[in-house]
Amino acid sequence: MRTMYLPAPQQRTLRTLAVILLLGCALWSAVAEAIIINLNNRASTRLAIRVGGGGNNISVVTFSVPATQLGNTTDITGTPDIRFRLQLRASGANPVTASLSVDSPASLDNTDIASSDSIPFSDIRWVSRDGDIPSGTFTGTGPGQHIVDVQSSRRYVDFHTFIYENTAALEAGTYEGRVIYTFAAP
Repeated sequence: MRTMYLPAPQQRTLRTLAVILLLGCALWSAVAEAIIINLNNRASTRLAIRVGGGGNNISVVTFSVPATQLGNTTDITGTPDIRFRLQLRASGANPVTASLSVDSPASLDNTDIASSDSIPFSDIRWVSRDGDIPSGTFTGTGPGQHIVDVQSSRRYVDFHTFIYENTAALEAGTYEGRVIYTFAAP
């Protein structure tokens, strides 16, 4: 059965209709052996993830390194902070645990010039504002870096600030790399 979620005024109308329909079924029960109407079926597991601005936009974190600080190990804070929202819904009879993971490449590569310079993704870490989705460091070792497990019927909302460790003197340029977050349940 497909579940429909309606704004509050329409829900009341639908519930009233359901009560009238159930009363009608009770009066007509001599013909029907069993009638089951479940208007609030939430038995199926539902996952939702939102990272950054959402929609079809990819959020971009920028680190601006002043020439005077290049490679001096002074942490550089990226902007903007990125919002994370995870939601897992499952029935109480069948609790589920979902996992948030991230895939990061080995490095960020200079896209401005033909250069062999690159920044290891492991030089970038994130700090959690609220701790719901914990702080960590990208490993850059391939798929499936585990970040956090989420228990059913919970919503996690947090903001992450990304920090570049600024450990190497590199050529000027724009270094790019993309991470992909995956939120999955069995």
